[in-house]
Amino acid sequence: MTPALPAAARAFFDRAYATDLVFEPDCWKLCGDAHCCSFSRHKARFEIIQAPQQELPLLPGEWAYLVERGWNAQFGEHTATQHRYELDGYTIEWTSMVSQRPMCACDHGTRTVVCRLYPLLPTFASNGNITGTAPLGMYEELEILEGLPRACRIDTIPPDQHELFLDLAGDIAAEPVWRFALIAYTAAKRHVFDRLAARRDPAVSAFKQFEMALFRKRLFDHDALRAELQQALIDVSNGDIADLAVRAEQLHAADRACLSR
Repeated sequence: MTPALPAAARAFFDRAYATDLVFEPDCWKLCGDAHCCSFSRHKARFEIIQAPQQELPLLPGEWAYLVERGWNAQFGEHTATQHRYELDGYTIEWTSMVSQRPMCACDHGTRTVVCRLYPLLPTFASNGNITGTAPLGMYEELEILEGLPRACRIDTIPPDQHELFLDLAGDIAAEPVWRFALIAYTAAKRHVFDRLAARRDPAVSAFKQFEMALFRKRLFDHDALRAELQQALIDVSNGDIADLAVRAEQLHAADRACLSR
């Protein structure tokens, strides 16, 4: 039997995909080239990395939801891949989707959760309280390292969008699997860019520094990162890692069953 997406997760994604969070109508006109749909101007700064297509990270269970609704068809030719990072008693698992569709991978009405949140990543305390926001992706962090002006011109949440943002962030935080996923992502991103900043050579492009560290496998100090994530896991799960792992497996199993779709 194909593992089913839990009803509570389906209800969350129904609400999330009905949330038309747009920080600025037609914001692509502000950056001039729908920057967040391709990041092409930043990708062009890499000398080795070739990534013309957009890769979208998904919340646990989100790929299964997209397939269930038939909305994976919007991506055209695409590949969904599941990734794993092992901790003691728990596996961080997430699915990413790469579409060959030119420019925007998504249709606006059925865009993914990460696309709805962009460019702001909500940050959480272990108990689910929203503590603020951070730059969502690696290109925003590379802009900071390189001293570039921000390509995305959105840097605040307009008053008429506050409630939508807080409701969506609050719904994510309410499920400890998703809360931990975002806490872990935020910590891993900060870990990478703190390490790059500590070794910053202004004579070398931050983009070149990033790809050199990537190919030399020096982006992460895995012992330090795993220790940080293990403590975050203990805090989010209130010490009951086994229970959180069971909850996570329900979502991951549903995603895995749909990877070929």
